Amino acid sequence: MNKSLVLLIALFFTCNNLFAQNPARVTIRGVVQDTSAMTLTGATVMLLQPKDSSLVNFARANDKGSFEFRNVKNASYLLKISYVGFLPYQQKLKEFPSEVNDLGPIKIKPIAKELLEVVVKTAKAPLSIKGDTVEYNAASFKVPPGSSVEDLLRRLPGIEVDASGNIKAQGKDVKRVLVDGKTFFGDDPKAATKNLGAETISKVQVYNGKSDQALLTGADDGKKEKTINLELKDEFKKGAFGKITAAVGTSDRGVLRGNYNRFNKKEQFSVLGYANNINETGVNWSDYGEFKGNNSFNSNDNGDFGFGNGNRFYYMEGDYLNNFDGKGFTNNFGTGVNYNYTHQKTKFSSSYFYNQTKLNLDQYQSTKTFLQNSNFTTLDTNNTVSFRNSHSVAARLEQMLDSSNTIIAKTNLRFSGSNSNENQVQQYLNNSEDVQNRINMNNGSNFNGYNFNFTAIYRHKFKKKGRTFAASSTLSTSSTDGTDNIRSLTRFFNATNVNDQIRAISQLNQNANTTTMIKAGVNYLEPLSKKVYWESFYNFNNSRQNVGRDAFNGNLESQRYDSLSTYYQNQITYNRVGSGLRFSNDGINLSFGLAVLQYDLDGKVYPQKGKPLTANISKQYQALTPNFSANIEFKNNAYMGFNYTLNVEAPSITDLQPVVQNNNPFYITSGNQDLLPAKNHELSFDISKFDPATFASIGIWSSYRYYLSQIVYSQTVDANFVTRTRPENMSGGKNFNLGMYSSFPIIKTKWTMNLSGNINTSNTPTIVNTIVNQTNNKNYTINAGFSITPSEKLIMNIEGNLGFNNISYTIENNQNQNIRTKGLSTSVKWNFAKKTFFETSFDYNSYRNDRFGFDQEIPILNASVRRLFMKENRMEVRLAAFDIFNKRQSIVQTGYLNTVSNQQALTLARYFMLSLTYNLKGHSDKLKKNGGFF
Repeated sequence: MNKSLVLLIALFFTCNNLFAQNPARVTIRGVVQDTSAMTLTGATVMLLQPKDSSLVNFARANDKGSFEFRNVKNASYLLKISYVGFLPYQQKLKEFPSEVNDLGPIKIKPIAKELLEVVVKTAKAPLSIKGDTVEYNAASFKVPPGSSVEDLLRRLPGIEVDASGNIKAQGKDVKRVLVDGKTFFGDDPKAATKNLGAETISKVQVYNGKSDQALLTGADDGKKEKTINLELKDEFKKGAFGKITAAVGTSDRGVLRGNYNRFNKKEQFSVLGYANNINETGVNWSDYGEFKGNNSFNSNDNGDFGFGNGNRFYYMEGDYLNNFDGKGFTNNFGTGVNYNYTHQKTKFSSSYFYNQTKLNLDQYQSTKTFLQNSNFTTLDTNNTVSFRNSHSVAARLEQMLDSSNTIIAKTNLRFSGSNSNENQVQQYLNNSEDVQNRINMNNGSNFNGYNFNFTAIYRHKFKKKGRTFAASSTLSTSSTDGTDNIRSLTRFFNATNVNDQIRAISQLNQNANTTTMIKAGVNYLEPLSKKVYWESFYNFNNSRQNVGRDAFNGNLESQRYDSLSTYYQNQITYNRVGSGLRFSNDGINLSFGLAVLQYDLDGKVYPQKGKPLTANISKQYQALTPNFSANIEFKNNAYMGFNYTLNVEAPSITDLQPVVQNNNPFYITSGNQDLLPAKNHELSFDISKFDPATFASIGIWSSYRYYLSQIVYSQTVDANFVTRTRPENMSGGKNFNLGMYSSFPIIKTKWTMNLSGNINTSNTPTIVNTIVNQTNNKNYTINAGFSITPSEKLIMNIEGNLGFNNISYTIENNQNQNIRTKGLSTSVKWNFAKKTFFETSFDYNSYRNDRFGFDQEIPILNASVRRLFMKENRMEVRLAAFDIFNKRQSIVQTGYLNTVSNQQALTLARYFMLSLTYNLKGHSDKLKKNGGFF
């Protein structure tokens, strides 16, 4: 008995010791020091997988040099420590016998100068933090071979990508994505992330980039924009590649798309083409990125200087990209050629592009308009068939003359044409929901035009540090001419006179419009000390427009309607001169400036071109516009910013034109030559905090705008519900916005959660039948999302949102609106077998408006399976299903001024498609590069 008891006790302690030696989860801690035992605050400490150095967990040493990993799996690891100016430290860790394990002081050595080059080449830490820059080694964050950059970013701590591809880094919206330090075709950060494959990237760098103004003038203004730079691997900076895709689907759907590209260190040459009837109205990002290359766009080319509102003018390059708004059905075709050249101090790019789109749209809209003590409803059924096309030529040259002087020249030329035919039926219901009027309209138009733009910018850096000079000039001219064919038949059911019961209009408008703009600006920055700078600038803009319209009887073109015809000349001259002081030191940037501006407005009205002058409007407007900004970067990765400015904007040329537009006889618009510029006070504030130890972030921002004078559209509604509107100046009106955003890891490198909310309130006045109406809009939104990357073969995203929009009208408060929306979006990408991939997305949206009795739910499910074939995976076959539930439609609910509307439109719904893609170069097994299903 005693022997058995002794054996039992021995067995118990033996088993207990065995289990005690292998705890499932452990804590690992230590202290980072240099060789003299001084603590190294902020050192980056990482746990890596020994087999492939992929990142498991990370931490940052605190002010005592201590770090700690809590509740990590008990396994073998590679411990890696990096710190600027020190040799990377590496230590193998085996399974631990206890739950808490203290590694004690870990001493790392400073880098000797002779070892620096070797260290730079061999040190490949998964991530490192250098000042405000976080650098990720792409190879350490595993994704399925060939995944998109967007998929890679989802795996990086501190970076989030939502279902639409919008990027946040350290809690801030990413404003720019560069490739090898170069702008990647435009301001849309999604361009590069959707276009490039993850296998092409060596490093991802996140930092606070300079603002547009700082890049333009060459002088730092203290304002930062979150920027991502993608550093390419050497083997992807040269070579030839291309692909062709053909697809057929149900409902007679089809796609044909292809491109060919040849690159070397200096040159890029590309051709592409596409044709489809699946509502891709332009080239997709994947083809466009390969076509345009890295130097074709630069958001800093507009040539404007100074703070606040510089009367800026932007030229858009045209309809290359998919700008479809989700309504109707389209047939599309396009082709283009591009050439880029980059060598030493010269960057040149040029392109030609042609595209065309045919749209067939069926749309229904219900609009309720509120009057004093009454309202009426408009029911609108519309069918539109339209065609548009364009030829676009663009070129850009950036030449660095020497280390002190740079010139930029950019030009664009675009020829475009369009024609459309619109059949529309509108019914007007009175307060009792009885039909009072009905109008049948058949309007057609045919227009042709061109737009030419040329901008030149010169920058000079003086020998004195901080002293800079910049100058710019722009010439822009455009012309459109064409015809409007207006035909309508109106029935007035309440008319007692037979002659008033039916009204027919047949009108032909011949239009000829030209616009010429000349713009120039200069900027000078002088350092008064190491911390204080003096800046001065001047802006000039002269815009001239000639508007000619001859209105004729549609049945008898020799009969001219003088009351509806006009020839109008308008000129706006803008001058602004300003100066300010800037203080910059140790993360604190303060600036105060004052500018004087003057608008000179001159308008001439003629009954017909070449006829005597009938009216002359000449106005001059001056304003003093102050500006103050403060930007403070704290030592603990916190940021605070504040800005105040007085904005002054001239009326648009369209609002100034004394031209009557009667395309819809029940909604007649006209311009107002007496308009004055709009003026408003604008305040903004934001504060944010980023924790590099956990990569958690939080941000709060707010803005407020109060209108001293704004341009609103007054309405006069008669007994037949005919609305006549014209722009007017009104004081009052305000807008307030408050938002917050937070992101934090639930499981580091595996599971991240983000939360955000926004409150927006606005007060907008307008005049309805001489009565002032105040529309108060209160909008609240709540969002939550998860980014889940459990393994290199699986990527998941889940997002949800709630929206509450309350609209009230002082003119008739019993018609106040409560609009509710909610949504859920999920996506999954799964490499479930060798060379075989499954991708799916589900979007659910709900729209509700109790006042209209409207309650609509739209679930959209897409799914696809694809497989790679042939040597080097040159062939891809994909079977895709779109809108499996057959529920897709376009729904828009809006409340504006004294109206609320609900719009629904048919669009491309359920279809299936089989596609075949041949890659000229071949590619690795990968998730789809453009992040979609086709």
